[in-house]
Amino acid sequence: MRHIALFLLIASSAHAESCFQPLAATRNYTLGQPRHVLPTPDGKTILFLRSAARDTKLGLFAYDLAAATERPLAQPSAAPEHLSVEEKALRERTRMTLTGITDYALSEDDSRILVAQADHLALISLPSGKTTPIPGIGWINPRLSPDGQAIAGVRDNDVHVTELANGHDQALTSGGTDIITHGLPDFAAAEEFDRAEGLWWSPDSSYLVYEQADSSGVERHFIADPEHPSIQPTEFRYPRAGTANAKLRLGRIARTGGKTTWIDWDNTAYHYVARVLWQKGSHLSLVVLNRAQTSELLLSVDPQTGRTTRLLQDMDSAWLNLDASHGLGLTGAKPLPYWLPGNAGFLWAAERTGVWQLELHRPDGTLDHAVTSASLPFVAVNDMNPTAGTVTFTANPDRLGANIFRQSITSNTAKPEPLDHQPGLHDITFNDSQHNLFVDRISGADGTARADVVGIGGKVLATLRSVAEQPPAIPKVQFTAVGEHRMDAVLIHPTDTPAGAKLPVILSVYGGPTVKVVLRSPRDYFEDQCMADQGFIVASIDGHGTPGRGRDWERATKSDFIDLPLQDQITGLQALAKSNPDMDMSRTGITGWSFGGYFTAMATIRRPDIFKAGVAGAPVVDFADYDTAYTERYLGLPQASPDAYRVTNVLTYAKGLSRPLLIMHGLTDDNVYFQNSVKLTQALIAAGRPYSLLLLPGTHQLPDPVLRARVDEARAQFLKDHLAK
Repeated sequence: MRHIALFLLIASSAHAESCFQPLAATRNYTLGQPRHVLPTPDGKTILFLRSAARDTKLGLFAYDLAAATERPLAQPSAAPEHLSVEEKALRERTRMTLTGITDYALSEDDSRILVAQADHLALISLPSGKTTPIPGIGWINPRLSPDGQAIAGVRDNDVHVTELANGHDQALTSGGTDIITHGLPDFAAAEEFDRAEGLWWSPDSSYLVYEQADSSGVERHFIADPEHPSIQPTEFRYPRAGTANAKLRLGRIARTGGKTTWIDWDNTAYHYVARVLWQKGSHLSLVVLNRAQTSELLLSVDPQTGRTTRLLQDMDSAWLNLDASHGLGLTGAKPLPYWLPGNAGFLWAAERTGVWQLELHRPDGTLDHAVTSASLPFVAVNDMNPTAGTVTFTANPDRLGANIFRQSITSNTAKPEPLDHQPGLHDITFNDSQHNLFVDRISGADGTARADVVGIGGKVLATLRSVAEQPPAIPKVQFTAVGEHRMDAVLIHPTDTPAGAKLPVILSVYGGPTVKVVLRSPRDYFEDQCMADQGFIVASIDGHGTPGRGRDWERATKSDFIDLPLQDQITGLQALAKSNPDMDMSRTGITGWSFGGYFTAMATIRRPDIFKAGVAGAPVVDFADYDTAYTERYLGLPQASPDAYRVTNVLTYAKGLSRPLLIMHGLTDDNVYFQNSVKLTQALIAAGRPYSLLLLPGTHQLPDPVLRARVDEARAQFLKDHLAK
């Protein structure tokens, strides 16, 4: 099998440059676009990161709104980055594959910017631009104090604070090890709850809250790099489904050091810490979940004593989602709860009516009223203007976009005012103090991509410069709704389709929780268009279990996220074929990565009547080998739900493989471990079923442009070979 995989790579690389290669080199034409955009609170300056068009190294820039000029503030070092195991793991958890200045933070008075490059820090003074390196290396998770006078971060698994006035560095915690860490997010928080933080400043910069994670009871996993057999394998503590998670505590400690005050909540019953928020002028708040993720508590914390008060409890018989923005990649959303000035109450969001709605709660946690209507599905809070009494929020009115609205919070009958008038995806970031402008990063339905600075009245004040390469063409997408349930679907035809030709069909699939693939953003489909241009019609469908369509649609896959979704995909394809006679359903293939790889393996094995070939990338094979926080949310504990794990296990059906299947997997993947593909190939060998295998260097992601292009080319060639007439 190794020879087959090697041939695929060599054969594809021998051809002239394919359309996959510029896509890989430009990250689908996103390199060079402004990202991590932040207006200063006074609205005078817009900060943002940007790389060159074919470079992953980010620099920091400032745009002066009055002068309409841009200037660089910090440029990345030309030296290679040397990252610790901990920093590499955190970047993998947060899907950070860019380099250079990957993060920055602004002090509340707009005077200082903290920039991070690998494990080195520097401070930039505004407006002079003077840069001062911060002593020490090995910084992880650095945080600038709100007053701009100190930096807290993690070094050697302990929390350190460096005073910027005199450079004094002090370790606030001690005893940190690879197993007991201080100030870092645990695996579940970073991987599954989108919480990359492990320490938080108090609004007055006097105290810090930090996470202590004890992973001594978590299973030990080892990953070796076969390319370098002389290097000792790296140990990871991986919480596999049904096994122990890290034990968490949260402590409050003074900036000057001293005794830790531990926050008191039932961290046995509620051991997932999803959110920690210490908003200016308000409570220290925690959002915690039980292991089954069927009960969620919002707690108010007395930071002096560590005592907690329950403000509210949300429950769901299937599982609870933390927020409504899954799959949209929003960067400007405000975390909830969001407290009103003077602790007059807080904003919260829930699916208690079956649809996400924004709610106003009283200070004691009781519900005052739903702010947004169930007819306008809420996604995220972008800004709260207490003077005007209005909230600006993202909503998903037609399931295919992300649009911006403003509305009064005092009345549940107030009519929302649209703030954008272009279909597509809008990701906005406000200036927090003046509330008079925002930056709108747009991926439009017409294929445009830009970052506009917009006044609150809707006038475009400036457009931040992009240096990204312009694509030769925008993907040729056709959005529709199919089947009895009117499932969202998209078709991509070849750029030049011969009249009357019947073409093989590729289902580009994810099909699982938290990810919606059909969005009115043509730029999301560059790879699918390139695949289509190899002589295919490419389709994607959002079936049951995918987000953005209400509670019942998503929870329909509880305990079995393959049977109904697989039938949905087939039903959707057949409906598409009825209205698109150029789809040759006798030549249908399927491909996907991660959960999509799992779905591909299942579809190829279980429905050979539909799928004639499949390419499964980094597939989860046995969900008992995947992490606790993800897997148990949908399937429960394996000890309590053995049937759910049997039904969703590819190995249950492996002996039935009768169609060509190419399995691709990174040998050092620490998200979906390579053991998944090893188990699958062993089962196929035992059953005497042929397969193809492509072994990849690296992890779950494919940041190297050459590797990514070769993988895409190998996928296309495999499907071409097996779907030919």
